[in-house]
Amino acid sequence: MQMATVTKLDSKAFGTYYEVKNENGEILGLHPFGARAMSLALPVDGTLRDVLVGWKTITDYKENSYYNTTIGPVAGRIAGAQFELDETIYKTEANQKGNTLHGGFVGFDARNWEAQTFTKDNEAGVIFTLNDPDGNHGFPGNLAAKAIYTLTDDNQYSFKFEATTDKKTLFNPTNHGYYNLTGSPSESIDTHNLQINAHFVAKTNDDVTTTGEKVAVAGTKFDFVTGAKIGETLLDDPFLIDEGAQKALTLTAPDGKVALSLMTQAPAVVIYTTGTGEAGTVMKNGVMANHGAVAIEPQGVPGTEIYPQFGSITLTADKPYTMESTFKLIF
Repeated sequence: MQMATVTKLDSKAFGTYYEVKNENGEILGLHPFGARAMSLALPVDGTLRDVLVGWKTITDYKENSYYNTTIGPVAGRIAGAQFELDETIYKTEANQKGNTLHGGFVGFDARNWEAQTFTKDNEAGVIFTLNDPDGNHGFPGNLAAKAIYTLTDDNQYSFKFEATTDKKTLFNPTNHGYYNLTGSPSESIDTHNLQINAHFVAKTNDDVTTTGEKVAVAGTKFDFVTGAKIGETLLDDPFLIDEGAQKALTLTAPDGKVALSLMTQAPAVVIYTTGTGEAGTVMKNGVMANHGAVAIEPQGVPGTEIYPQFGSITLTADKPYTMESTFKLIF
């Protein structure tokens, strides 16, 4: 019986990349630039349906690097481009509206990672590693990070982040995957069904920094507790996953033939829907429609460095970081 395999490939469009395939014919494409997923193709009705919305070349990814990438060292926004640890103020790069977005100007998404393949026990994948020096972009500590992607023969796609530091720092990575379960961003996500086990969201300011408050979703546009079509709703918000929930969310295609069910160790998942700013761009599987993709980003709540009620995103030298998220692929 054929089991999960991983192959190193080269192409004119992408250079060196990796293709992981399981015994059911699913294919996961991975690239060292940004330790990113490039494709997630599922066999549906005799053809492969790629549910990740991405670019046609690695050059495109270098110009638009947030798509399907590893974000870090801190996902989301650091308000005012500074934070405090042990009474020391650290200034980070103000790369969006006076705040630090996704780690700064050249975050994890825009770095070349080292890659090592693995196969074991009906699964295969790639371990990407990156060393971030003390003071890079204002963050303290020599950081050693890993992003581990796995595809299993029982149709699970996972990404796991690990890290160590030699000095107290902030660390809150995510995978910034953009999804359209029709297989083409030319179709809007309006008729996708989204169910989220989150009775609260973290309230945000106009610049999308968090306020420290949480808001009940009942009766608001954020209420996906029992499942609802996304509709024309625009989102860029942290959903606080219900404590004890076995899964964070399920996204289902309009035709019902594909679904992704997310289980994660993260306390929150940021949901972002594309809008008019992305519409009209030529992607690998079609021209992006308005509302053509939804990003699903498991992570700590942005702003946790200010608001300890959300937990902690502080990484210390004596305790390595680990966080795993897994999509159960249903087709």
